[in-house]
Amino acid sequence: MGNNNFQIINNIETKLIQVRSMAKIALDNTNYKCAGYDEPFIEQTDMSNLLWVIVDLVEQAFDELQGYGLMEDKNNG
Repeated sequence: MGNNNFQIINNIETKLIQVRSMAKIALDNTNYKCAGYDEPFIEQTDMSNLLWVIVDLVEQAFDELQGYGLMEDKNNG
């Protein structure tokens, strides 16, 4: 695997790790009692922002895959 390939894969992996972490936070906030909290620890407006960031990172990862030619362009929006 060439250096450029490694960089592309690393960028995508980094985004997916961030998405996984943020999605777990969002899930814990939604199921706050199961996570051991008395009430949600993130306000609703901040949760909306968190979900927008998650979606944006996933879209960036898809764009990188498409740009690299690993995926066909599927506009399932």
